[in-house]
Order: sequence, then structure tokens, then C-alpha cells
Amino acid sequence: MAKPIDYEITLHPAHRDGAFIVTKFQMMETYPHRRIQAAGMDDLINQVTQFAMEHGASCRAAVRCLAPRKPPGFAKATAELYFNLEDRTGTACGDAAR
Repeated sequence: MAKPIDYEITLHPAHRDGAFIVTKFQMMETYPHRRIQAAGMDDLINQVTQFAMEHGASCRAAVRCLAPRKPPGFAKATAELYFNLEDRTGTACGDAAR
């Protein structure tokens, strides 16, 4: 069994705009965050998913490893964690379907 490691999760607002995913980040802004302990990448992803689903809004989960060394596969497993994405295609430019 893997040794538990401390992580910090922060949820940043995000939405889908056509083929792009836009994430909003502003300095000095407060975003939902939580500290967790996970034993392995599957446990980590499950806890991040649960936290994002409890939050309910469209978001990107930024995961920070608090251990001196990141576990193998951490970067790949946490690179693109998007949840509940809202599609805003065309709303910013006022595009209408013809």
C-alpha cells in the first residue's frame, strides 16, 4: 500500500469556449481549496473529483503536492482536471446561429 501524501487542491473557475477551455485566475482572489491526504494517484483523483462535484460549478482543479518529492505519475495525472464545464461558445462575441 502506498504511503499517504499531503496535497492541496484549489478550484479555479473555468468554461469551454469552442475548442478552448478558459480558466480564470486573479491575484488576491479567494477560491475554494482543501487539504487532503491520498495514498496513490487513484485515491488522489477520486478525492479531487469528489471535491469538484461538491463544489458544483464549472472549474479546473489545481493540485499541489506538499511532499518534498512528487510521486511517480503526478504530473500526468493532474495536468488536465476539468469538471462540470459550461459551454459558452459564441456568447462573448454575440454570435448567432444562421
